Amino acid sequence: MLKTSRVPLVSLLLALAGLAVSIYLTIAHHSTSNLLVCAENSVVDCASVTSSEQSELFGIAVADLGTAFYAFLTVLCLPWAWRSANPWVGWVRLGSLGVGVLMVVYLVAAELFLIGKICLWCTVVHVITLALAALLVTAELRTSNV
Repeated sequence: MLKTSRVPLVSLLLALAGLAVSIYLTIAHHSTSNLLVCAENSVVDCASVTSSEQSELFGIAVADLGTAFYAFLTVLCLPWAWRSANPWVGWVRLGSLGVGVLMVVYLVAAELFLIGKICLWCTVVHVITLALAALLVTAELRTSNV
C-alpha cells in the first residue's frame, strides 16, 4: 500500500465515518421510538427498511453487524496498522472490505427488490464501504504494479 500517501489518512476518515453512521443506525434500530431523521411513507423510508425482516441476519441486527465491521476496520486503518511490517494486516483489511462489498450488494438488493424502499442512512454506509474498497484496491494495484 502507499504508506507515504494520503491513503492511510483517507481510509481512517472513511472508516470513522462508516462507524459513526453505523452506530447511529444501531441506536435507531434498538430504540423504541423512531430516531431516524429520514422521510417516511415514500420510496425513501428508513423506518421501513430498518424495521423490515431483512434488517436482521441470522437473528443479529444488520446495524450491529455494520458497527462491528466498521469498528474492526477502523482498527485496521489506524496508523500502527499501516506501519505494520506484517503483510497479513493489509490482506485482512482488503479481505474484510471484500466481505463488506458483498454485504452491500445483498443489502441494496434487499432494499430494492424485497422491501421496495430505500434507507438514505444505509445508502451512506454503502457508499462509504464502496469508496473505501475502491481506495484500497486502487492503492494496492498501484503499489504492486499490476
